[in-house]
Amino acid sequence: MTTQKPHISLFDKSYNKNKSNQYKLYVELSSNGFKYTILDTENNTFIGIEEYRFSDIYNNYSLVEPLKEIIKSNELYKNEFKAIIIAFVNNRSTLIPNAIYQADKLANYHQFNFSKQEEDQFYSDQLINLSAYNIYSIPDFITTIFNGLRNVQFKHFSSALVESALIDAKREKALSLVNVHVLPSSFQVIVIKNQKLELYNSFNYQSSEDFIYYLLFVLDQLNINNEEATIKLTGEVEKNSVIYTILHKYIQTLNFGNRPENLKFSYIFEETPKHFHHALFNQFLCE
Repeated sequence: MTTQKPHISLFDKSYNKNKSNQYKLYVELSSNGFKYTILDTENNTFIGIEEYRFSDIYNNYSLVEPLKEIIKSNELYKNEFKAIIIAFVNNRSTLIPNAIYQADKLANYHQFNFSKQEEDQFYSDQLINLSAYNIYSIPDFITTIFNGLRNVQFKHFSSALVESALIDAKREKALSLVNVHVLPSSFQVIVIKNQKLELYNSFNYQSSEDFIYYLLFVLDQLNINNEEATIKLTGEVEKNSVIYTILHKYIQTLNFGNRPENLKFSYIFEETPKHFHHALFNQFLCE
């Protein structure tokens, strides 16, 4: 078994394991890795972040062993937190309007867009800034890994992306807003027009050419002129990356997103670009 070692491990000097009952642990789990941040609820400050990166993950079941190893070996998970919110990353989510939502129909809603899988467990996130629920599934062999931890909640990572985009649009009084959230092998597009959600979709990509093809296709279908569009980028994408370079060839205005304004960040984040870990830092919007 390969020993899982963190790629990033940063903790504020104020972190105290004996105060874990005043901390919230926000977790993001994907085929690319496992990362979490710690929010001190006494002063609304993020005081820690740790990230593990995975390789050779071919399906959800491949996540089981590295996850078990991390939780077993990391002393952090022996503490009891005020809450542990785990956001699962996949493209198997769908939005259902409040008007037709029924809590006992989650499997039916999910099957509008996705084939049923034996291991599916169904969940829903009620969105605050949109009259809708986000319906999604997480495999049971993933959720059971966390059975030994207390105060665990599951979310879908796209819920935070949609909520934060709607809040940004209202704050900026934007008539049109296109947010692109970049992950190592997928990206998410959120389009808001006149303060209303026009589109949320997720695309897998293997190359920068795939990336720009899918994005330009979305803009074309929504009649958005790519030469006039303003794209807000979040996620782990930098100015010197291939993706940014090819985006700049087709999109005139590219801006990077920012961190939540109503929360504070420890000095440990000073060298981390402010658009990184966007979905992770905005999970609090979904509670």
